[in-house]
Amino acid sequence: MGLFQKISQGREFLEEIFKILYYYRGRVVFSFAGVALGILSICIIITTIEGANKKAKEVFEALGPDSIMVFGGGERQRAARTRISTLTFRDADALQRIEGIYDLTKVYQVRNVTMRYREKKWQTNVIGATTNYFESFSWGFQVGSVFTGDDYDHAEAVCVIGSKVYNELFSGEDALGKTILVGKLPAKVIGVLQERGGAAAGPNIDDRVIMPLTTVMSRITNEKKYLGSIRLKTNRDPDRTVEDVRTVLRTNHGLQGTSEDDFTIRSSKDILKFVTVISGQLFLFLGLASIVALVVSGFVLANLFYLTIQERRKDIGIRRAYGASRKGILLSFLFESVLITLMGGVAGILLSVVLGGTFEKLFDIPMLFTYKVIVFAMTFSFLTGLLSGLRPALRASRIEPIEAIRG
Repeated sequence: MGLFQKISQGREFLEEIFKILYYYRGRVVFSFAGVALGILSICIIITTIEGANKKAKEVFEALGPDSIMVFGGGERQRAARTRISTLTFRDADALQRIEGIYDLTKVYQVRNVTMRYREKKWQTNVIGATTNYFESFSWGFQVGSVFTGDDYDHAEAVCVIGSKVYNELFSGEDALGKTILVGKLPAKVIGVLQERGGAAAGPNIDDRVIMPLTTVMSRITNEKKYLGSIRLKTNRDPDRTVEDVRTVLRTNHGLQGTSEDDFTIRSSKDILKFVTVISGQLFLFLGLASIVALVVSGFVLANLFYLTIQERRKDIGIRRAYGASRKGILLSFLFESVLITLMGGVAGILLSVVLGGTFEKLFDIPMLFTYKVIVFAMTFSFLTGLLSGLRPALRASRIEPIEAIRG
């Protein structure tokens, strides 16, 4: 058989398949939609996992492997979202003396402060920090610069704004030197931070205003004693440093024996551990969701094909009488089944791209669409079509032509 004949036969085969699919288009659309929705849910889960992993690695790189964060309040209070002030300037001074600590940043955060510029306003968090905040977090500037030591010492009303705040208040206008209201305090904008994107969890890290710690504590909150968090960098083993930090803070806070810590310590390694655990749980959920989707989609598709075969018995008998082989009938039905699920898979992938982009913009959920999504989705679609269509196709191939034509 020549190449031209093979191409001609292949074209006729495809034309016949598409005619059949069009004739039974109601059932085809039903099966197609079921597969598409299953693939959509799986793709959203995968892209969320990939996005969270990517963002966690970016946070880890920004913090650095030598970073340790200390927060006020123990694990239970933080889990209950209860704000507990336990860290003091005295604690910060004591931690600075630990062997290996070469950088310490003091931070105090005020939540939900309203910013105003002319007729525009925006609610965000105000971060009071020491002058090394930006270098410590490796945060560059679009324009402007950090506040100076003099600004810090004299509690000057100056601020650096995140890219989200800049977009909401200035919309492309030059912000440097402009005065905004931070709550009720007029403050001069001296810098705009580079964009870092939505956080893996929680608020958008670009949605913040940073001011000298002295300014925030004396002119916005009137807090004199407590800090919100302390950022440390160490040139020793982080695990050993964490233990030293815990010992110093427990001593400072008068905690003895089995008393629970009234502070929380997090190292950069903890971030990766957390994401690894969450990713593992999500992958387990993904596996279960895939199995359920495979079973449900396959069950629906198989039953629709059984019904279709009953209606097409005479057609199958005529094809067999004209010389169609059992193998040809088998492959024909398998091809129909796989074609439906592959089309559903493509539709599910396209929907996931659209919805994933929408979720990312509306809710700051990091979504990362990679080739893994396409490979997994198309493999899943192919297997669904193959497994659900196999038994109906085998039954169709075993129909005897004479009995089928007689009805």
